Amino acid sequence: MSDAELSAGIRHLVRCASKLDDVISRVPESAWESPTCCEGWSVRDCASHAIGVLVNFRARAIGADVVDINDGSWAGSNPSESSQYHLARLLEALPQVKPDDLFTHPLLGELSFDDFYGSLAYDSLIHAWDIADGAAIDHSIDEETAKEASERSGHLVHLVRSDDYVFNPACGDDTLSRLVESTGRTAVCGW
Repeated sequence: MSDAELSAGIRHLVRCASKLDDVISRVPESAWESPTCCEGWSVRDCASHAIGVLVNFRARAIGADVVDINDGSWAGSNPSESSQYHLARLLEALPQVKPDDLFTHPLLGELSFDDFYGSLAYDSLIHAWDIADGAAIDHSIDEETAKEASERSGHLVHLVRSDDYVFNPACGDDTLSRLVESTGRTAVCGW
């Protein structure tokens, strides 16, 4: 199945997960233990968590049990190889998904697979940013992808921010920085 044949939400997930994989593949060896904006997490820890999320996206696609995304094991000894492997497995599973089928998510309630993947794709994008920021490399996330992530996941911000939250103007006006800042992050390298 070609990318064009995937539903819009699943295509967005593929784009965001691919951005994550691209960032992980470019992390210099010397940066894996650098801190990220995620308190107590190194670049490797953040990559491990983000790869675990890819594993859980695949688990949803094939009806398997989800895994512990915070156990620290998903990056393995070579985070780039681990990311490539788990992204490939996810991409193999996604064409099996019936985008309009509904399921009940423990936090989000009943939703379609297309809405699930489209909404939660921002997780991969945000962690791509976290990793790039901690490793001091370019995140290479384009405005169009950031805008779609913001539109698809904006309703989830209340899960990480209070309803009366006001944006920090220091983050800037671009869509990605506003999305990142809305999740409570502050750049390690500064805005």
